[in-house]
Amino acid sequence: MADKREPIPVDPVDIGETTDLDSLAHLAAHGGDGRLFKMEQDYTKQVDEALLKARDLAQKDVLAAVESLNNIEKLTRLGADMKSNTRVVQYMTKLCFEGQKWDLLMETIMTLSKKRLLIKMAIAKMVRDAVAMIDKMPGDELKMKLIETLRTVTAGKIYVEVERARLTSMVVKKLEAEGKLDEAATMLLELQVETYGSMEMKEKVSYLLEQMRHSLVRNDYVRATIISKKINIKFFNKSDAEDVQDLKLKYYDLMIRIGLHDGNYLDVCRHHREIYETKKIRADPAKAASHLRSAIVYCLLAPHNNEQWDLLNRIAIQRELETVPDYKIILDLFINQELISFKGTIVAQYEKLLRRGTPTSPDTGIFDKSQEGEKRWSDLHLRVGEHNMRMIAKYYTQITFERLAELLDFPVDEMESFVCNLIVSGQIIGAKLHRPSRIVNLRLKKANVEQLDVWASNVHKLTDTLNKVSHLILKEQMVHKNLDLSAAPRA
Repeated sequence: MADKREPIPVDPVDIGETTDLDSLAHLAAHGGDGRLFKMEQDYTKQVDEALLKARDLAQKDVLAAVESLNNIEKLTRLGADMKSNTRVVQYMTKLCFEGQKWDLLMETIMTLSKKRLLIKMAIAKMVRDAVAMIDKMPGDELKMKLIETLRTVTAGKIYVEVERARLTSMVVKKLEAEGKLDEAATMLLELQVETYGSMEMKEKVSYLLEQMRHSLVRNDYVRATIISKKINIKFFNKSDAEDVQDLKLKYYDLMIRIGLHDGNYLDVCRHHREIYETKKIRADPAKAASHLRSAIVYCLLAPHNNEQWDLLNRIAIQRELETVPDYKIILDLFINQELISFKGTIVAQYEKLLRRGTPTSPDTGIFDKSQEGEKRWSDLHLRVGEHNMRMIAKYYTQITFERLAELLDFPVDEMESFVCNLIVSGQIIGAKLHRPSRIVNLRLKKANVEQLDVWASNVHKLTDTLNKVSHLILKEQMVHKNLDLSAAPRA
């Protein structure tokens, strides 16, 4: 009786994925160099027979079974029969894998990828199947050997760029586990995943975040900043899925590290606010309160400008500040137009809260005992001094060195340097220090245009007054003249 066995499935690992092979096969096949080849002949029947024979032969000799498919693979490739060629190529690798002929598997993959007029779809399917085989390989050595083989095959091929990125990620993880951080970072940063059109946005963002992390491990903050600009933050707000939120939190954690390294406290404040607004964080009151406290402190540490003042006031009207009442009081100190005593208020009342925490308000870690923490504490002293200087400039036109140093909580020498820096940075306009008389002149110097406007206004008022006076004099003269005429005796 004739053999009535069913044809062998096309794709044992990834069947029916991404495209309709039946429709494409009758149109054209993509060659490895990008050219299109019209299908010349349909080898479906011949392929079915060849695969059945190879399956039977593989039970005795896998090498002979694979070699028996070389002729039909060549015919389908030269005939541009994309569907049949894909089936043959996939089945050749499957035979090697199921027969546990690992060296033959590597050799077959390399040989098929170097064929003349190779078909892109067939190679892409073969690589995809081989990637799925990696986790099933016995032993890490064989896994790495297969990964390196596939990385060699996929080098320079755009249609398998996603698979190459995933293979590279596997190698990077192994190198990182072995402590070869610099080598791992160099390999990962070679991938330009932002140009991969076939990669999903979620996976692309994940790769970019890994590149940022490895750049920070190497203390390459410039490269990490450049990579961060490749991520569109609108992606994080399009979905409330947990994996997207995890990517968002990872992104802003890395951005906080960059901001702290650059000393850009205002950006760090914004990053903490974004983390605070994340649904996953809002669900945890303790974490939400921690990030809100950090946002308040970093906003206070930022140098005063219009942007910082606007953000400070927007934070101050949030209802959520009720969860951190102590920090709300500190925030109000900087918003109120009154002097703040650094020693008498900040140090005496709030140093323990800010630097060590309390049972109801845990420490944020911003003002710890490290070198960076001490620097941030001195920056807070400067911010308090700048706030006080702005208040003093509103009410004083002149003030002595000693009195100003007392109000600012600075020694006289430090106060002098501090005020000079404020004048140079433009935070205090028109102030001058008169050292011989030890007086600070805080009278605001008017701009030239403004002085001309004042002068023109004064001249206009003067001419109006003169005209009015002249009119009144003339009026009096006319009145007295009429009185004299009426008093004169008639002839």
